[in-house]
Amino acid sequence: MPAAAYTRLLSDDEMRAHLERTETVVFSGMSREWQQIERQVERLGFGESYFVLLRKGVRGGTIKVAPAKE
Repeated sequence: MPAAAYTRLLSDDEMRAHLERTETVVFSGMSREWQQIERQVERLGFGESYFVLLRKGVRGGTIKVAPAKE
């Protein structure tokens, strides 16, 4: 299944829907929001089952929220 891609933060309801379906979510150009996204994943109760990975780049980097078992 392809990853859902965003250039904005998601509401808790939007993020929860992706996480409940064990989808990968990619945020482009948002490396500064890495900690905020990581805290959201933890607050929603998915901190043990998802990785929040940051890849810095020239265009703001990429954040990947992926199931621990992909």
